[in-house]
Amino acid sequence: MVQMEIHGRLGNQMFQYATLRGYMEKYKCEELNLNFKNGVYSRNFKNELEQFNIIKYKEVDKIEKSFVQKILVFSMVKIEKLINKIYKDNSEYKKNKLELKNKKILMKNGIYFLNQGYMELEETNSQNQIFIGNFESAKYFDHIKQKIMEEFTPKNDKLEKNSELYHKINNSESVCISIRRGDFLTKENIKGHYVCTEQYFEKAIEKIKEKVKNPHFFIFSDDIEWVKNNMKFPGETDYESGDDPVWEKLRLMYECKHFIISNSTFSWWAQYLSRNPNKVVIAPSRWKNTYQNEDIYEKNWTLIEP
Repeated sequence: MVQMEIHGRLGNQMFQYATLRGYMEKYKCEELNLNFKNGVYSRNFKNELEQFNIIKYKEVDKIEKSFVQKILVFSMVKIEKLINKIYKDNSEYKKNKLELKNKKILMKNGIYFLNQGYMELEETNSQNQIFIGNFESAKYFDHIKQKIMEEFTPKNDKLEKNSELYHKINNSESVCISIRRGDFLTKENIKGHYVCTEQYFEKAIEKIKEKVKNPHFFIFSDDIEWVKNNMKFPGETDYESGDDPVWEKLRLMYECKHFIISNSTFSWWAQYLSRNPNKVVIAPSRWKNTYQNEDIYEKNWTLIEP
């Protein structure tokens, strides 16, 4: 039985689900239990996965653990809370070292525990496989990319109100520009997560103009009115309304041909789900201002110093 306590919003949820699917396909697992209670509902987020054509799963209020698994997970969580208090700004690096150091004993007991980066997921004889972490790397599921793209197709049809926008996207050298603001600018997040400044987007646009002839820019943001009032874009530009449901916004984004992304898992998925084999992707060379997850980067990206 493959199990996970899902946390975060859509981009995070997609990474976690896709990692589970990669594992299940590789090791022929069939039963999937997902818990949204603590990491999603308690934070007033939604189970966004249910809007997509994902496989059947059982939603549970509690992850089943053996006695040994309970002891190991409890110990890791307690130690990492202590690391957060002691090391603060350097805590992500310290926790990552702890997780990798203990991965053999954890995996031997059916626990896959990693918040940053990539590690090879080995098969276990444990009855329950428990996944804890972010798993932000395509290496976990690239071997089933076509299935992932199919399962992350929205259940709902395209919204009629966006028909003109879809037409423009499909009939131009469309460039999706994803501008993340929102919670990245809060007091607790700005130091670590605010990477993509206005200067980054200016440099990224200049770079993509070198690579794409006659680009048509399509702007997506969680603060679209601020973007309209404070940022300028050269040439043809259209804006997503800002009030589309998240599944529709993602589809609009991944139907674009090229991408300028933020250090956001949501915009990461837009470029990953792109149907254009010749896509150009511009990304910031730093994903965070703290500990850097190099495994989130794709080989074909062009990196810009933010």
